[in-house]
Amino acid sequence: MPPKPKRPRTLRREASRAAADLARDRERLFKLSPGGRSESPIDVASASVVEIRAASVPCPRCDGEQLVEEHVAIAGSDGARLREVRLRCRRCGSKRSMWFRLPTVN
Repeated sequence: MPPKPKRPRTLRREASRAAADLARDRERLFKLSPGGRSESPIDVASASVVEIRAASVPCPRCDGEQLVEEHVAIAGSDGARLREVRLRCRRCGSKRSMWFRLPTVN
């Protein structure tokens, strides 16, 4: 006897859970990539390119366009000049930060 087919509601719930799991995994991968944490910032030549580079990265959850909400200068523990760019996705509304390192001034 073949197994009973799943109800449409069950199939929708399973698909929803799978999509949420995938989004969570993609967010974790984003945090492990360069720029995802203050410990692994992206090196840039000047502060003028920070917002442009951050806005060009698609949302890791939904591949939507990200909006730069704030650009903050932070002094690193090793004397490095760090920039934190706080982003919000226009499509799904998720928030995250990207980190950049500027060249040190002598």
